[in-house]
Amino acid sequence: MSIFMLSDTPAAVSAEPAQTAAEIKPAMSEWGEMALTVMFTLAAVLFVSFLAVVTGLV
Repeated sequence: MSIFMLSDTPAAVSAEPAQTAAEIKPAMSEWGEMALTVMFTLAAVLFVSFLAVVTGLV
């Protein structure tokens, strides 16, 4: 038997259910930031791939 089982204090239960990750919608600015990040990442990968092909590394 552990010491935690001896406690008779009830757990506090919230009346409102907690939001899950699927229910939380990001703001429009967050979508813009994500789109820019993806675009810059893809541009960097394509640029490095282009340099590799031009210089004969691949």
